[in-house]
Amino acid sequence: MVELRAYEGLIHNHEELAEELGVSIDGLSRREREERLVVAAWDAWGTSLGNHLNGQFAIVLYNPETYETFCTRDPLGAELLFYYKTIDGRLLVATQIKDLFDQPGFRRELNRELIQFYLGFNYVPGEETLFKGVYKLEPGGYLTFGSGGLVLGRYWELSFEPDESKSLEEWADELDCAFDASIDTIIDEGEEVDSFLSGGVDSSYILAKSGAKKAYCVSYDDPSASEEEDARKTAETLGRAFEGVKVTPEEFFASIDDFLLAYEQPSADVAGLALFCACKKIAQESKLCLSGEGADEFFGGYSIYRNAKRYNKNTSVYFGATYIMADFEQKRFLKKWYANRKAGDFMRERGAGGRKYDTVAWMLYTDLRSYFEASILFNSTKIVRGTGLDIRMPYCDLRIFDIARRMPSKFKVGENGGNKLALRAAASRVLPHEVAYRKKLGFPVPARKWLADPKVAAEIRRAFESDVAREFFNVDEIGALLDAFLGEKPRVSHPIWFGRRKTRIWRHVWVIYLFIRWYELFFGNSER
Repeated sequence: MVELRAYEGLIHNHEELAEELGVSIDGLSRREREERLVVAAWDAWGTSLGNHLNGQFAIVLYNPETYETFCTRDPLGAELLFYYKTIDGRLLVATQIKDLFDQPGFRRELNRELIQFYLGFNYVPGEETLFKGVYKLEPGGYLTFGSGGLVLGRYWELSFEPDESKSLEEWADELDCAFDASIDTIIDEGEEVDSFLSGGVDSSYILAKSGAKKAYCVSYDDPSASEEEDARKTAETLGRAFEGVKVTPEEFFASIDDFLLAYEQPSADVAGLALFCACKKIAQESKLCLSGEGADEFFGGYSIYRNAKRYNKNTSVYFGATYIMADFEQKRFLKKWYANRKAGDFMRERGAGGRKYDTVAWMLYTDLRSYFEASILFNSTKIVRGTGLDIRMPYCDLRIFDIARRMPSKFKVGENGGNKLALRAAASRVLPHEVAYRKKLGFPVPARKWLADPKVAAEIRRAFESDVAREFFNVDEIGALLDAFLGEKPRVSHPIWFGRRKTRIWRHVWVIYLFIRWYELFFGNSER
């Protein structure tokens, strides 16, 4: 009998699976029924079991008779699974990196070559991690380990199959039905659910279609940096309770260590940290919240997609919306830069399978294989682990993704600049027009202003002059960067570079600081 060694997930099609596999799930908790279904699915379908599960999952199974281990992960990458091969040839697996640390044979070492990836992207894309030898199993992938060694395989491949036969309204019809089905299957009878709410269409649609009792919105003292007012009006229109969850700069910076420890890899996503802070508060009064991850990446929600004409998918490299530090900038700041680790080479390979599609689809394909999995979904998983708040994502349902991969790009990004056209058409049936077609603000955070606070700046300067900084960075260069951000005369003058990048300097400061602090927490002295 195969043993389930580790499982994390949320299986949407549990009722259909139970009937197909002849498994009784009556009276079981969600986790109990899903663990039982996973074992039965392995018995029925083996390494292709992932093709039969709709939802998010990380699974580790062990056969004590053959001494074989099997691991798999959901197609979109909503759950995480890491593996590490020891010097003596054993395989260590875990759903969190920290769970590998105390296992016999694990050596905690830095993967120095990946620092430049993190600086460029603000997160760590791909299957490698900043811990040397620790790999993340690919979404839609599996591994087996036994007498034949370590074998990696795939049960699912990302692809688009545009169907030109349907109208905008027909796509909206499909979305409407699929969304109802997703909401129905991720919430069990008797579960009380709340929802995150911004000013945008994605979360507003969730609130309108779900039975969420209360909506939570991250807010700040600076109303110009908050979506609270728009969100409150939407909640009032839909007759739901509303709470603006204020994140102060003091709370933001005080949460950095908890944030980095929960994330395990550095992330310079200020929105992710702000949401982490808010979720710690929300978890004190709510157990379950719905969230809108997936809508932008499935249906073309980012403004960069409207600039698709700037790219030649056959010759251009698409880096994604978060890429901020180019090769020449990385070389300026880092003591050692690896020419075989260029971000452009990585993203060219990452998006290669999407070049057969139109330019928008190619961009979406590339983001789904990088930013979506390694940053957006990574954020949600780690916030759940770090705060204890159960976050469920209605858009991340294979029935909805199947609509997205069949939907032509013209119903995602319009020629006249509109985006998420079919999704907005569906949402407009249950939301006021001004809400369904409201411009995306992108979860603003007043971090640039907060970083300039003297106390915060002093902590950053400490980090920039620390032994860790001297190990990895050219301290005069990063010191000049901080000088320029704070309006002081840079100790190393780059007048053209600083001038052209004035609005981006704070992001460079932030991404470097978080790496230093992350390294101090995981590899060195964590005392400030």
